[in-house]
Amino acid sequence: MYPFVLGLHNVLRWLVLLSAVYTLALLLPGVGGRRVWGRRERVAASSFTGLMYLQLIVGLALYIGVSPYMQGILDNFGAALKNSETRFFAVEHIGGMLLAVLFAHLGNVLYRRRETNQGQYRTAALFFSLSLLCVLALIPWWRPLLRL
Repeated sequence: MYPFVLGLHNVLRWLVLLSAVYTLALLLPGVGGRRVWGRRERVAASSFTGLMYLQLIVGLALYIGVSPYMQGILDNFGAALKNSETRFFAVEHIGGMLLAVLFAHLGNVLYRRRETNQGQYRTAALFFSLSLLCVLALIPWWRPLLRL
């Protein structure tokens, strides 16, 4: 089960990144312009946020029970915090990714409360950009880029 869930987590990483880039490419031109917020933007925002939620669920499955690596970390958490790589996965990766999901969620919720198209574009672009920055900063780039 572990190899499948880890592979899924890895594939979802790329889908999240592609979705974020596509969504921001749609949103950024509307930040300063007079574009109308439409179905395409709404679907992109919802898709990005949905992929973030799905990635969170798969990541939590790895963190809580499927990953033998994480089980070793959690069994001796104090010792794990003394090593930079195990601390990254035990605290930094999950904490930062939770923040990334929160930013995506806020972007998806708060843009709907804006009354102007420009306000919708600005709000969504800001929070989705923050989400993407968290994701990029906390991906373990030193590990294989594609695990299948």
